[in-house]
Amino acid sequence: MKKNIFAIAFVAVTLLMASCNKENIVPGGNGDNPANTPKVAVTSDLIGTDWTATFSLGDLITAMTGTSLGDYGCQLPEGFDTTMVFHLNFDNEYAHITFGDNISIVNVVEVAGGYTNEEIQNMDLAYVYDGATHTGTLTAVGTDEDGNPINYQIVFTYDDNADTITIDMQFANAEDEDTTISFPLVFHRDAVNA
Repeated sequence: MKKNIFAIAFVAVTLLMASCNKENIVPGGNGDNPANTPKVAVTSDLIGTDWTATFSLGDLITAMTGTSLGDYGCQLPEGFDTTMVFHLNFDNEYAHITFGDNISIVNVVEVAGGYTNEEIQNMDLAYVYDGATHTGTLTAVGTDEDGNPINYQIVFTYDDNADTITIDMQFANAEDEDTTISFPLVFHRDAVNA
């Protein structure tokens, strides 16, 4: 019986508040300038957010070569899924990048003087974000060719108008290793956290 009384009282208070409030409410913002306040103003605004980047193999080939698969006379089998999906999630300490089922990321690992391939399912990267510049850094610790620790850093940019995070991927040109090719990996905020 107490639960029913509480529920009725809650509904009555909610209806009373709704009928008394005639102002338009603008969600978000800090009250000073709600329309121009970015959704990710500080590092803590990233915590608990989920993002997804989707692109096709054709997009990547076009970015890397300047031509499409069709320009090479290539035709993929019917039903072949060329869509690649990356997920990005932030917790208190790390940004976690996971890869779709059709993506294999391989790391070459030295074992007992030889080398072997190790498939990576996800990457956990420390992160920092600067709300003033809308840029951040994802950092992983690895080893160089001599086995010494080295920090790998990936810069990302937040666009408050589009509510996206962009990582500008840099690929070495196979014919000229000094030339890099840029491919933007654009993450959109998942709807459940929007």
